[in-house]
Amino acid sequence: MQTKTLRCGSLNDLFFWIVSIFGLFLSIFWTQVIYMSGPEPVKRKELPSISIIVPAWNEQKALPKTIDSLMVLDYPADKINVIIVNHGSTDNTKQVARNLLRKYKERKILLVNIKRKPGQSKASAMNVGLKYANGEFVGCMDADSVADKEALLNLIPFFSGKEVGAVISAIKVTNTKTMWGKLQRLEYLFAQLVRELMSKIDTLHVTPGALSLYRLDLIKRLGGFDENSLTEDYEIAMRLRYHGYTIKMAIKSISYTAVPDTFRGLWKQRVRWFRGFIETAVKYKKMFGNKKFGMMGVFQYPVNILTFITVISGFSIVSYELFSKGYNLAMELFALKAGVFDVLKMPSWFDILMHVNVNILFPMVLSFSIAIYIYHMAHKVSGEKWKYPLILLIYLFLYPILRSFHWITAVYKETFGVSKKW
Repeated sequence: MQTKTLRCGSLNDLFFWIVSIFGLFLSIFWTQVIYMSGPEPVKRKELPSISIIVPAWNEQKALPKTIDSLMVLDYPADKINVIIVNHGSTDNTKQVARNLLRKYKERKILLVNIKRKPGQSKASAMNVGLKYANGEFVGCMDADSVADKEALLNLIPFFSGKEVGAVISAIKVTNTKTMWGKLQRLEYLFAQLVRELMSKIDTLHVTPGALSLYRLDLIKRLGGFDENSLTEDYEIAMRLRYHGYTIKMAIKSISYTAVPDTFRGLWKQRVRWFRGFIETAVKYKKMFGNKKFGMMGVFQYPVNILTFITVISGFSIVSYELFSKGYNLAMELFALKAGVFDVLKMPSWFDILMHVNVNILFPMVLSFSIAIYIYHMAHKVSGEKWKYPLILLIYLFLYPILRSFHWITAVYKETFGVSKKW
């Protein structure tokens, strides 16, 4: 019995060390990238025409702010064409959109009303919008997001070569009143830093819906957005990478978005995101380790898969440990015929210190230090101030557990073919 416990403990120690070393390697790598100078954006003498598609499904409250932000962009008004696609809304979105058309009757705004079929995603609304889009570029702007006044001006210069298929903005969270909003604020700050770093080494492979800009002719040539994908923005980004195009991030182009502020809303969104990651990773599995795709193939794709494996492995090990301890406690209670409080005695500080496992404590302290440094850099890059210290602790120690459950649920649903709902 002791031998088995020792082996299990050794396995846990080994896992913690592997994860810590993996995290340390990535941190050192990304730290070097931080100080790399990225490609200089090219100033264009003449600004191109842009169509911005705003897919809206039951967005009567948020839509006015979105359109208002687009109407005050620091960009020539005659070169912006906004296409609102009312995707079968059951609230007052249609009438709100009509009111906006009257409000901005001097501007180029088009309202397209389509029926939403069961199971249809945002991709179908985007593809309808593509039919009415014109100009050199097309943008996606979620109806719960707003753009900073200079967002477009800061995106355009990064289309410096024909190989650049899309450019994305830096996203900030607007609703931070609840714990869930505060947690996601930190998450988005971290994502902003990571995307900026990936942009520098040409491994960026996401085009979020808050505000991303694409070459219109290219997106049409690639067949538009995948209507069968749960995450059409991630899929189109991977398709661009698969066909040899790069994606850049304009760190000074800011968009603001509302995030789920309830446990249920966050759960639904993340399970959908992670299912989309799994299906897209399988779809473009030929990129894994393939030198043809440069750093994306030999570095970023393997890191993505290793991170996924680490999450699943960590969840499995922790679950086994908890089950084993629970089983042993139950057996002890049964054998001693004692109550729970007789067995679970509060240990003294001396007992705690004497039983500290240095093999686990050291990598945990190392991981925590790395996390603090990364979040310091994330705040520095985004120009944000440190806020909510308690939320930071929850994010570092408890939020990963919730994310593990998101991943496990996504794996379960993909494995057993649970119907996909956007």
